[in-house]
Amino acid sequence: MSLANATNPYAPGETAATIYAEETWLQGNLLSNIAYGAELVLFVMCAHVLTQQISRFHRTREMVLLAFVSVIFTLGTLFMGAQAKFTQQAFIENRNFPGGPAAYEEVMYSDPVDEIANVCFIVGNWLMDGFLVWRFMVIYMDFGRSWLVILMALPCMMLCCSVGLGITFLVQTSASSPFVDVNMTLAYYVMSLALNVIVTIFITGRLMFYRHRVKRALGVTHVSTYANAAAIFIESAMLYAVFAILFLVPFGLNNALGNVFLQTVSQVQTVSSLMIVYRIAQGQAWTEKTNVEALTSGINLQQLATMQTSKDPNTRPESIASKDDGSTAATSERRANVSEMV
Repeated sequence: MSLANATNPYAPGETAATIYAEETWLQGNLLSNIAYGAELVLFVMCAHVLTQQISRFHRTREMVLLAFVSVIFTLGTLFMGAQAKFTQQAFIENRNFPGGPAAYEEVMYSDPVDEIANVCFIVGNWLMDGFLVWRFMVIYMDFGRSWLVILMALPCMMLCCSVGLGITFLVQTSASSPFVDVNMTLAYYVMSLALNVIVTIFITGRLMFYRHRVKRALGVTHVSTYANAAAIFIESAMLYAVFAILFLVPFGLNNALGNVFLQTVSQVQTVSSLMIVYRIAQGQAWTEKTNVEALTSGINLQQLATMQTSKDPNTRPESIASKDDGSTAATSERRANVSEMV
């Protein structure tokens, strides 16, 4: 009997380990509700902006993005509903299942209700992994075709492996539990996590390198939209990578704490993808031409500032002319830096 049972006359007659496992399953479900609330808000924001742009410009990209956010939000909603129903089954409808609700959550993965959640989780994971790989391609697009093919090879192969392992995972859970064959379950989650971590590192590195070069070429005032801390955090989907690690480490160590993040990681991945889509819809996300356009616009602004320092367009004082000569030299130097970056 646990210490809690000894001091609390109303505590259930379960071991401390069993109670702890039940707590993690329930707390994970509650945490997932919070993530779903953020998902709902972001979906409405994305749909609103994308619908406005489609009605004005009839852009194909916005139509595709609207379809994408609608699909992943639908999958997230189905996952949330099935997970809530499965938790109800474990804690209320089948409370006397041998081993308690925690055992029910682990053993009954083949239950039709939980199968809906599993399918939505895996399919949504495929779509959002593919979306992140696409963003990786966009951010590295200006590297040239040869380098892009080399850089894309590993993420694409890992994505294909993730799909194959995901299908195996679904087949396995339709007849048993992922907690029975932990090795296969770990293989799928490790592959998906590795894909996201690798892409996250590459995207973060690219944006940090861009930030450094822009700061050196144009000054700190031009390091804003595409290379600030928030942009790097969102564009790299770092939030999902962190949550995936928080789930995978305790799960691999057979610690019940992993149950908390297992039920939340899918919603967090959806939130990360929706934040990227919202930046794209607002025109703040990295595009194929960002590297060149941002640097060129920065130089044009500096040229405009130089022109405005002259009060008389025909006759300028010698002091101002000498300053402009210095600005012109600086601008030429920055153009050379831009040429190196591009």
